[in-house]
Amino acid sequence: MTTCSVCKKALSTVTIPRISGISLSSSSYTYNGKIRKPSVTIKDRTGKKISTANYTVSYAKGLKTIGSYGVTIKLKGNYSGTVKKTFTIVPKSTIISRLTAGKKKVTVKWNKQTTQTTGYQIQYSTSSKFKGAKTVAVSKNKTASTTVSKLLAKKKYYVRIRTYKTVKVNGKSTKLYSSWSKAKTVKVK
Repeated sequence: MTTCSVCKKALSTVTIPRISGISLSSSSYTYNGKIRKPSVTIKDRTGKKISTANYTVSYAKGLKTIGSYGVTIKLKGNYSGTVKKTFTIVPKSTIISRLTAGKKKVTVKWNKQTTQTTGYQIQYSTSSKFKGAKTVAVSKNKTASTTVSKLLAKKKYYVRIRTYKTVKVNGKSTKLYSSWSKAKTVKVK
């Protein structure tokens, strides 16, 4: 607002568009042993980016290991308020190295992923889209194979795997998962 220096009357006012969105450059990263910090973008309702002079960003401690982290955005200048956002660092994924068919069973072998992981989750289905899929958990990260039994004979199965790590988020134990591997197929005997 511009005021008259003599009579103090308002001469002009500037309308500042309100904020329409605050976003992080990414809400999920894959663990790589390095610090991960998503950048913050704030846009007003006209779609324009708001200058960094109007806010400060602070990050939670850590940012290296697998977990969920908070980002606090404090608005200042033409704006006021505080917004909290979160992002996660998830484990590295793994791949299935071999599927061996047996009688109504299949043995799944994969590449071990012991850094920052607790275990693995194997999913199998007769559908390539994994509809009605069943899941097997392997709770030791040093294990590299398991046998899935009670399968339907002479059926083609799609199998995929992902890693997980159990972490504490807000005082509760929760599992953070990697992305799924590419599915491999096997025909059960």
